[in-house]
This record gives sequence, structure tokens and C-alpha cells, in this order.
Amino acid sequence: MDLYRYRGVFCVLDQTRWQPWVYQYSFVLVALALFSWDAEDTTGRRRTLNIARLIVAATYILSGLQKINVNFVDNDFAWIVQPITNVVPLASVPLKFVGMAAPFIQIGFGVGLLTRTFRRVSLFLAVAMHVFILAMFGPLGHNWNDIIWPWTAAMAALDILLFTGKEPFSARDVLWSGRHAYHISTLALFVGLPAFSFVNVWDSYLSSALYSGNLTEATIYVSDNGRDSLPFSIRSHLVHASPDTNVLNIQRWAYEELNVLPYPETRVYKQIAKAVCAQMRSPADVVLLVHEQRMFRSAPESGYRCWDL
Repeated sequence: MDLYRYRGVFCVLDQTRWQPWVYQYSFVLVALALFSWDAEDTTGRRRTLNIARLIVAATYILSGLQKINVNFVDNDFAWIVQPITNVVPLASVPLKFVGMAAPFIQIGFGVGLLTRTFRRVSLFLAVAMHVFILAMFGPLGHNWNDIIWPWTAAMAALDILLFTGKEPFSARDVLWSGRHAYHISTLALFVGLPAFSFVNVWDSYLSSALYSGNLTEATIYVSDNGRDSLPFSIRSHLVHASPDTNVLNIQRWAYEELNVLPYPETRVYKQIAKAVCAQMRSPADVVLLVHEQRMFRSAPESGYRCWDL
């Protein structure tokens, strides 16, 4: 059986598959499938290209907005540039200022790609960002999360393919072209609804928040008695932090098992903790702590016992 035919079903049944690149690729591919490839169908070809441009530009702008937070500068960006600061410690101070400016630079070139005046410099900055990300995450840097390497390279290629060429287009063409239903749907899903993620009403991974410092995180704590009742497949990921306290880092567990980070929503973390609880002899041996990070509506850290899930 060809499992690739059922990817859509798998995504519906497993939210962990809703990774940002899957979301983005899916809509680009649907745009390519919906419209004519006939060389004489200039209207259909332009609409397809403009929908793809909308997806790419909106991803940059939303991603930049998601990064406007202290956690990104102090933690996420500081970790990303460690391959540099580990070798040149003095670079940490100027790089912190780069981290502070990075969200606004990203927003700027995301908007600039839609303009004729700033398109060329914006294209250069966008491609340069992807080269930088590959350097930091690649084999010569952290050698981490290799599943995003091809996505990063593909984004740079899309930038060049979509925002160069002699055929003119404007921001209006990209944002509002002929009121086509799919174009309007894409505008809603990549611009309108992601705005609600800032108040914790729309999912972060559907809002370009990967490595933004603006994600919900969770940790499971297990007592020594609970640790001993867990199967080795889970117990092997526990870290003994202090007497009668063992930590299960869900982010690292997901990465080590699936090569992707977990889908960062409270409802998903609660389901994961519920599955761990099902392996325990005593439900009192587990505590799930969830910290929701959002720009305007970050909930306080919440704790859940097995009977709360």
C-alpha cells in the first residue's frame, strides 16, 4: 500500500504532523493543482504565482511579529548563534543587538518583497537569512533539527523563483487578486487567522511561530516510584533532577523519537501526559507543567495531575 496517498488522513489524525513546512507546502501545492498550467492561461498562472507569493511573504511577516518578545532575544536567538559565540565570546554583545533587530528586519523584507522599490534588497536579505539559518543549524553549527534544512533551502529557492523575473506584480495583486475563493482562503489562513495566535486563539505552528520564543512549552515531572513503573521506552528519556524528581522534557523526547519538535499547544501536551499517566501504577506520581507564551495573552504556568487530564 502506498502510504503517501494517505498523508492527508494522517495529518487529520495526528496533529504532530502539522509542522509549519507541511502547512505551507500543502497550500502551495494546492494552488499549483487548482490552476491551469497552460502557457496561454496567463490569468491562471499569475494567480498561482501570487498565491505562492502571498504565502511566502506572509510567513516572513508573521514570523517576524512572533519574534517580538524578550524570550526570543535572550533564549532562542542566543542559542541559535552559539556556534559563533562559543568560538568568539566577544561577539555575544553585538549579536544580542542583532537579535533585537532581527524581528523588525524580517518584517521589513517580508513587506519589501511585495513592493517594486525594495524587492531586490528584500530578496537579498531573505536569502541571506536562510543561508545564516543553514549555517547555524547545519553540520558546522548545532547539527540540529535536520528536517528543517531542506525547508530552509527550499524557502530561499522560492524567494528567487517568485520574486525575480520580468513579469510585474504589485502588493495589491498578491493580496487581493480577482476575489478568487482559494486566494481569499489563503489570505484568511496565512494573514487573518494567524493574528489571533497573539491572543492564544489560533495555533502557533499555523502562525509562523517556529523558533520565535513565542511558543507554549511543557514538562512532565515523575516521582521515583512513577519512574520505576514506566516502560523503558519512556523511562530512558527521564532525567533525574533531584531526590524523588525526574524530568521528562517533552520537546527533546519528541525530537529524539520523531525528529520534530512537538506540536506546541496545551491540548496536545495534556494528551501526551495522559498517555504517560496510563502507564503509571499511581496517578499521583505525575505532574504536567505547561507555560503558555504569547505576545498579548500568556497564561500563567499551569499544573495538571493525571486526574485533571
